Amino acid sequence: MKVCFPISEDLGVESAVYGHFNSAPYFLVVDADSKATQTIANCDPKNPFAGCDPFSALKACNIDCIIAGCMGDSALQAMNLCGFRVFEAESENLIENMELLKQEKLQESIVQNSAAEGRCSDDESSSGGGCDHDHGH
Repeated sequence: MKVCFPISEDLGVESAVYGHFNSAPYFLVVDADSKATQTIANCDPKNPFAGCDPFSALKACNIDCIIAGCMGDSALQAMNLCGFRVFEAESENLIENMELLKQEKLQESIVQNSAAEGRCSDDESSSGGGCDHDHGH
């Protein structure tokens, strides 16, 4: 099984799960059995200077699922359209999250109308006050 994680620095399986999927500088794909890794820049490979673009970065990747700390509805829908299941990270530790996935103890992400509810929205004045992490990098 190949699992994808948003990361800010490539330290292999010692990398920390980045807090927000869309703005992660990189994605780390980890083979759950061999622990072999592949790093993918969060951009459109055809236009790497255009900024973060998780859909273009991952759409052709051979991954089974994504484990992320926070993902907005639009990104979740795009990843689901690519055929990727998305699970909510329990910690920043990649190995711990992969073990929880194997034990079927991670919650699968669902569309929650996040922006309207004030979760992972750029509008801090929304009800709920926005998310608790930085969207920049």
